[in-house]
Amino acid sequence: MDAGLLPPHQRDLSFRLSSSNAWFRSAQQPHSRPVIIQKVPQSVRGGLEERYFVPDVVSIGPYHHGVSHLVEMQQIKEAVVHDFCRSAVGVAGQAANLTVDPFLEAVRPLVPEARLCYADRFDSITDNDFVNMMVVDGCFLLAVVAILTGNYNGEHWPWTRGRLLRIMKDILLFENQIPWLVVRALMALLQRVQVDEFVSKILAYFDVHGREPARFGTPWDMLSPVHLLDLVHQRHLGGTAPAADHDILISNCDYARAFAHFTSAVELAEAGIRIHGRDTCRVADVSVEPATVPAALLLRIGRLALPQLALSWLPRCWLINMVALECVADRSDGQSGVSSYLAILGSLIRAERDVEELRARKILFSTMSDRRTVEFFDVLLDPLPRQELYLRTLEDIVQLRTTRSARSSIHSVFYRNRRIILTVAPLLSLLVAIIGVVVNNSIKHK
Repeated sequence: MDAGLLPPHQRDLSFRLSSSNAWFRSAQQPHSRPVIIQKVPQSVRGGLEERYFVPDVVSIGPYHHGVSHLVEMQQIKEAVVHDFCRSAVGVAGQAANLTVDPFLEAVRPLVPEARLCYADRFDSITDNDFVNMMVVDGCFLLAVVAILTGNYNGEHWPWTRGRLLRIMKDILLFENQIPWLVVRALMALLQRVQVDEFVSKILAYFDVHGREPARFGTPWDMLSPVHLLDLVHQRHLGGTAPAADHDILISNCDYARAFAHFTSAVELAEAGIRIHGRDTCRVADVSVEPATVPAALLLRIGRLALPQLALSWLPRCWLINMVALECVADRSDGQSGVSSYLAILGSLIRAERDVEELRARKILFSTMSDRRTVEFFDVLLDPLPRQELYLRTLEDIVQLRTTRSARSSIHSVFYRNRRIILTVAPLLSLLVAIIGVVVNNSIKHK
């Protein structure tokens, strides 16, 4: 029977089944994954504040379209888009002076595919309204990219004053995305937009020194992102080594195995595992290494090398939305490094003294207080998936402590009492020197 002749409840069921079958077929294709944009599930939100997921000033896509506090920006978006289209440079390298009509016609054939990129059907939005939304939001995204890369003189617009940082936050929210296939269609009418340069500026916020990453080896259009957040996410992960290259392979059943939590940062230091900060912000740059000979003389058994993490407002918000992307897409470890790294850090942080330890090691740079940082990780830790990066790191630490348990125990005694030892040691040296002088004098008198 034709699906259009079915009763409404059966049509819904037919739609869900066909969507599920389409997802299953796509999942069977190599290097493919479901293309879904949806609301962040409550299981992922946990106890996190709504401001991490809800846009402040601008809606992109249908989920927050028409929300009262975003209506003002909707009118501004349309004005910006008309100006951007008129001033944009066409594919021939000359001023295009385009109206919005060519962009509408370019996106209209993509409506069925673009609608399937969303978990919800949005039946109340007609195809014409949907096309208009995709074009306005997509061109607005490109205008923001062009402003931040210096290719569009939008600084005279009052909407950029005091709002640009919040707009940057909003366009990388998981619920605030449009399909990248729409953005591609819009960019086809323009001279190449500096997407990689824009992503570099975004990634500079993750670096505690504000450094932009080196030039990317792979162009953005070779990554096939789902949307803008996905593109930034893939760039942030960089080149993650596959699990097969590691000495310890984590099987699928290990994900359900009961693992003890990481010991805290302070307890790791007590055990002789030095926590070391790398000069990188790539979340996959985690390693557990046995101690070198000089370090072994100090009774250390190894070190845990961790990349730096900036937890100021924008990076914190973007990281949480990357976690939502990883959780919803159920990605493999090569694509879920953000969740794994935050799980590692969260497991190391039990109290304020652990935050102090990570700050001292130049690993954690948080604009929150130590107490608030502990509370943040307490809330975040539950929904985080523990994938291969986390599990391998834990296995390495457990093996290191098991094989060198005697040295670890001695180092623990020294570390816990190091202040007393360091205080008493000079006194003992002085006492030994005094005793030596007294003995020498007594010998001479004899």
